[in-house]
Amino acid sequence: MSIRGSAREFWSQLDEPWRAAVEMAWESYRHGGVAVGAVLTDGTGNVIGQGRNQRFTSESPRGLLAHAEMEALAVLPARKDRSRDSVLYTTLHPCPMCLGAMVVARIGRFHFGAFDPTWLGIEQMPQLNDEVRRRWPEVTGPFAGPLGEWFAVLPCLNTSGALLRAMEETAPRRAELARAVAHRLGSAADLPETPEQALEQVWDLLIERSQ
Repeated sequence: MSIRGSAREFWSQLDEPWRAAVEMAWESYRHGGVAVGAVLTDGTGNVIGQGRNQRFTSESPRGLLAHAEMEALAVLPARKDRSRDSVLYTTLHPCPMCLGAMVVARIGRFHFGAFDPTWLGIEQMPQLNDEVRRRWPEVTGPFAGPLGEWFAVLPCLNTSGALLRAMEETAPRRAELARAVAHRLGSAADLPETPEQALEQVWDLLIERSQ
């Protein structure tokens, strides 16, 4: 299958919440963290909350709980009925903690960029019981094509992390892509300033993997 279009064209076609989520993920990576970002929008599509993974930084007091989705959800009001209009965009499928927070908060919809190889099968949680199924949000994802590969490898660019080890077990070719992308992007001092620049720098690798 031939995939046409430049990195800039694909990037420009992303909705604004998606671009904001990827920008948060890239900010996390540039600060030495796991490249996962999330944003929360209201019913009209306005971004009302955002977050990036800060597990390995000293900036967040929550340590292991400092996930991007939890940061984005922190802006929700106390009234649960208002949350049904909210939409969460996250570059990586949420973990059990973040999924639980979404269910408790009654988020109406969430979109994700790629599955987390650490938690494959977690999307079957609605089968637990009727209450979980009733509260479960509408779900869209993952991305396909070169953007799908980009979303998948982003959180694995720290090539010594648990995510990459899980990917080596479940999708070894994609793990190889993550290593190649990380090598192409270079060290922390050489990283592009924006995710759009980073995407352009590795676009040929993503295209080749998507063929």
